[in-house]
Amino acid sequence: MQLVHSDFNSENHQLDIVVLCDGITSPANVGGVMRLADAYGVTKVVFLKGITQCSARAKSVSRGTHHFVNHSFLSQFKLDERDWFCLECTSESKPLKSFSLKSRKIGVIIGNENTGVDDSFLKDYPSFHIQMFGRNSSMNVTQALSAALFHITNG
Repeated sequence: MQLVHSDFNSENHQLDIVVLCDGITSPANVGGVMRLADAYGVTKVVFLKGITQCSARAKSVSRGTHHFVNHSFLSQFKLDERDWFCLECTSESKPLKSFSLKSRKIGVIIGNENTGVDDSFLKDYPSFHIQMFGRNSSMNVTQALSAALFHITNG
């Protein structure tokens, strides 16, 4: 039988995960990222450039997680000392399944819905991609983030 909300017990992990959203413009994706951040125990979400506030649509999609997920909307952000990687398909990216934790502090950079992760990040940080087996060459940014966070927290 399906559990009701009051019967649900969440799990914990010992990771410090920051998600940097580089130029996300869709309110639905903002809300989706927040909901995923809560589900996977992400420490902080930074929305860089792109959207500058949590709209009514983003709040609706987030299912209330915008109230307690640590997040900010910034025009600039200095990446700290953690193992950052870009979630992007490039000529040099490796399959996500080859990613392994080097530390407990991880940073995931996801990009704009149309243009992806900015080249300024791609040149400085390794890239990993999700292997795809269909005809399309990409997937929605929140779906890709979900796959990456699942791999990180269960890898």
